[in-house]
Amino acid sequence: MLGYISSTRKKSCHGCVKAKRRCDLGYPFCKRCFVKGLDCTYPNAQKATARDAEVVIRQSTPDFTPPPQASVAGSSSSTESLDIAIASSIEANIDPLFLQISCSSSDSSSGSSPENGGDPSGDWMNNWKNDWNQALKRRTLAANQICRTLLPEVWAPSFLTEPQTLASIRNICALVPDLALTGSTLFVHEKLYQKHQSQTYQDCVALSALYLTHNMKNQAILANSINAKISALITTSSTWTLAEHLAAVQALIIYQIIRLFDPTLNLQQSAEKHLALLEIWSAHLWKRFFNENPSGVQTSYETWVFNESLRRTILMSVFVRCAYTTLTKGGLADLVPVLARLPITRDLEAWHSAGEEEFGARALPRYITEEENLVSYSDIAMTWSHDREVETLDPFEKMLLVPCRGGDDPRLLV
Repeated sequence: MLGYISSTRKKSCHGCVKAKRRCDLGYPFCKRCFVKGLDCTYPNAQKATARDAEVVIRQSTPDFTPPPQASVAGSSSSTESLDIAIASSIEANIDPLFLQISCSSSDSSSGSSPENGGDPSGDWMNNWKNDWNQALKRRTLAANQICRTLLPEVWAPSFLTEPQTLASIRNICALVPDLALTGSTLFVHEKLYQKHQSQTYQDCVALSALYLTHNMKNQAILANSINAKISALITTSSTWTLAEHLAAVQALIIYQIIRLFDPTLNLQQSAEKHLALLEIWSAHLWKRFFNENPSGVQTSYETWVFNESLRRTILMSVFVRCAYTTLTKGGLADLVPVLARLPITRDLEAWHSAGEEEFGARALPRYITEEENLVSYSDIAMTWSHDREVETLDPFEKMLLVPCRGGDDPRLLV
């Protein structure tokens, strides 16, 4: 599912041409070469380093179906309705690596996973995990090629120190007041909703503002409002456009941050049940990103704003879930394998461009296509050095560096 398919590559790989088979043009491996363990090379392919290849590790992109429409009776039964909708929307062909949080974090007493909700196919995740492991055992690639592309060292789950965990959560929680006060944050670009503000976006900003003023008297209003908004999103999910889908995932991330990381609200239990919903919606959004174009986007700058907001949204979806496991599992960051290969724009300062002219001056002379300007999360971590000044870091870069480099450079934790 976490695949990156080049939009510019047109010619089949040498292996598929020789075998006279159709090539799905996956990079760095097409599906056929990946399964058979063949050396996958493309004609006229640009020379790339091993580190460059890790930016867009190719996994098969499964066929998704939109989450089915769910009718919700009212706010009093919203949690139960959401559980049913979550369980019914899960497809058995989703990349098990993207969904590994459900396998690893499910607790038999919590009732937070779809299988605990009485789904007759409740063991689908374990079955797919076993199938995936068996597929990897059948791989016959050379050891150096496996290490270079499939199993880089940074993929291993790791443990965060308590200062790293607290600093990561502090940075995540700061996203809510940013959105409430400015209408934008590190994964919602200020120009993303400049032309059209969807109801989902407006609701999210309004509830973020309500959260900043919450007290004992309006706490129930905040909780019921969040549940009602999530219920409404589920009801309309089958008709979402790509832009509406992005807004829904962004809103759900904010709602999860509010409920997961503020113990005074006592909403963690209901939020945990929606972790599966967040990862399913994110998986569908990531799939659609490679197959659909956003409507209403006219200029190259608007296209980049949308694409980069989507890439950052996917990353933050995983980042927030990973941060919660570090909080509840003694610092265990079990989603590092997913985070390590998610791409964002290499030039982080481009996010703060005043407009299309300034953005064009930064990006166009250096990179021919947008995908050439991408870098993986793991590369961001690898390029950090102790001689760099923390004060000059981009806020998003600093937030990403805290969990992976904060242990050996305490300056990042301040």
